[in-house]
Amino acid sequence: MRTRAARILVPLVAALVVSSCIFGQPDTTKPTPTPSPTAVPSPTPPRLELSTYQYGLQVKGRIRVGVLDKDQPFSVRSGAAYDGFDADIAREIARAIWGPNDDPDTHIEWVSVDASTRISALTSNQADIVLGGLAINDENKKLIDLSDGYLKNGQRLLVKKANNDIKEIADLASGDQTVCAIKGSTWEADLKKITNDRAKILELETLEFCLQALKSGAADALTHDEAVLVNIVYRDPDVKLAAKAFTDVQLGIGMKKNTANDRTGFRDFINTALLTIVANRTWAKIYERWLAPLTGDKKQLPTD
Repeated sequence: MRTRAARILVPLVAALVVSSCIFGQPDTTKPTPTPSPTAVPSPTPPRLELSTYQYGLQVKGRIRVGVLDKDQPFSVRSGAAYDGFDADIAREIARAIWGPNDDPDTHIEWVSVDASTRISALTSNQADIVLGGLAINDENKKLIDLSDGYLKNGQRLLVKKANNDIKEIADLASGDQTVCAIKGSTWEADLKKITNDRAKILELETLEFCLQALKSGAADALTHDEAVLVNIVYRDPDVKLAAKAFTDVQLGIGMKKNTANDRTGFRDFINTALLTIVANRTWAKIYERWLAPLTGDKKQLPTD
C-alpha cells in the first residue's frame, strides 16, 4: 500500500511544482507597462478685472514696450530682446500681467523709440508702455499718462576718476572749481540756484563740448541729469559721478491717456506693480545689478 501510494503521490507533487513554475512567474514575453507621465500644469495667470486694459493685454498674450536703443545701462538690444534697468522693470510689468512663473520675454514685443518718438509711440498706439527717460512733469502730463516714479533722475556732477576734490555740491560754492553746463539750460539755472550763484561756470553749447572741456582740463566737472551721466560713465572708465543729486526729477512709465476709456484701470495697475516690486526688493536688486556699480549708490526705493 505504501509503495502504491508513493507511486501516485510523487507524480502529483511533480506536476504541482511544474505548474507553479509555469503560472507563478511573470510573463516576460509581454512588455511591462510604464506609468503615463504626470502632466505639468500651465502657469495660471493672475485674475484681472474683465473691463480693464491689462486684461485685454493678458488675452492677447503680449505687451508692446517702448525703450531707447543703445541707452546703456538702461536699455540695450540683445538679440531680439533688450537688457538693462528699464528692460528689467518692463519684465516685472509683464510678470504682473501673466504671472511670476511665466517667461515675460514670450509676452513682450519690444518697440525701439528715441527722444523724438517715445511720446508719439504712445499717442499713435504703437506701444502700450514706454520706459525711456520720461520725466514726470506738467509738459509730459498734457500729452500722456505717467506712472508714479520708478527712478529718480536728479541733477549730478561728473568728474575725472582721479578727482577727489569735488565730493559735494558745496565744494563748488568757493568758486575754485570750474563746472561746465550747457548754456541757457535748466541744468545751468539749477546749478546757479543751488550754489547761490557762486559756482564758477563754463557755459558751452552742447554736452559733447562740456565733456571735451572736462577731459582736457578746461573744466573740473560738468553737470547734467544723472541718467545721462551714468551713460557716460558706462562708456568711459576715466570719469565718475560726484555729489548726491541736488534736484529731484522722477521718471515715470508712459501710457496713452485714458480719454476714450480705452485704458481703464491701466495706470493704477502699473503703479500697483511698481509698489509690489519695491516691497519685495526686486526693484533694489535690479538697481544693484545695473546702476549701483556706476552710481556708487545702493538704493532701496525709486525716490532715494
